[in-house]
Amino acid sequence: MKILQQLKENHYTESEQQVIDYLLDHLEDLTLLSINDLAKKSYTSNATIIRLCHKVGYQGYRQFKLALLQELEANKYMVSQVDYTTPFQINETSDQIIQNMFSLYQESIQQVYHHLSIKTLNKIATLMVQKKRVFIYGYGDSQITAANFINKLAKLNLFPILATQYGEEIYISKQLQPGDFALFISYSGENTSLLECMKILNKKGIQTALVTANLQSPLVVYSQYQIIIPDYEKQNKIATFYSQLAFMYILNNLHALIYHLKNK
Repeated sequence: MKILQQLKENHYTESEQQVIDYLLDHLEDLTLLSINDLAKKSYTSNATIIRLCHKVGYQGYRQFKLALLQELEANKYMVSQVDYTTPFQINETSDQIIQNMFSLYQESIQQVYHHLSIKTLNKIATLMVQKKRVFIYGYGDSQITAANFINKLAKLNLFPILATQYGEEIYISKQLQPGDFALFISYSGENTSLLECMKILNKKGIQTALVTANLQSPLVVYSQYQIIIPDYEKQNKIATFYSQLAFMYILNNLHALIYHLKNK
């Protein structure tokens, strides 16, 4: 869920609400606003601000501030109010449906782009080139997207293994060696089998990366590198339009960086 959307909900203490009210009225000053300044100007305390950051899913003010600045920057490029879960309605015309899908695709890429860490993408691409073997984990639609990515990498003479293809991921995870690398793709980040695999790899000292929309996922704790995309897609979705488009965009970027590394 977007930070601004969370801040407008009604489950905060009176002092936390004072911080929120000040922030929402002074978003243009956020870049230069330190935690001490915010506490002073909202007549609260540093501890109150930290508690608020925890409630919206961030470990501290610096992380919260950076994420909020990224969201504000991304909002500048919003095409329209896109419903990521139900992008079109039954009573709409064909023209409206096509326009809605165009807006969905355009805004999705903009939003994900403005939340990407180029440094993390480069590190993952480098590891995928350097490591002896690469294993990719994903279920459902994410597995299909991962398979497409693997097909692209084969053309670069890289042959990752889709660990979840035949339901043998637990056994496969136990066979990985320190020279291997694993990439996990999970929008919700809540799959118990993926968590078991991640724990096995963590215990074996295998480096792992995670692409997810859930900053609070237990997979985040066990992975060394994370790419966190905005969480816009809800459970009652028509299809995984946004999540798989976001994953495909990220994996295509990885493909481009790997191509560059192998040919420079």
